[in-house]
Amino acid sequence: MDKKTTAGHSAALFTIVVWGTTFISTKILLTDFTPIEILFFRFVLGLLALAVACPKRLRLKDKKQ
Repeated sequence: MDKKTTAGHSAALFTIVVWGTTFISTKILLTDFTPIEILFFRFVLGLLALAVACPKRLRLKDKKQ
């Protein structure tokens, strides 16, 4: 396999593992948190992950954008 294929398979495997663990962790977290709190924390973690992955902010050229 070439590097592109290996990187794609690795990214897919990582996504599957993360996606699968969210179901288990949500079931465990529901004993202590409300669904809204879990949703909030998931969005905050997602925002932080995206900020790390792409720290450069988009700049608007004018107000219409």
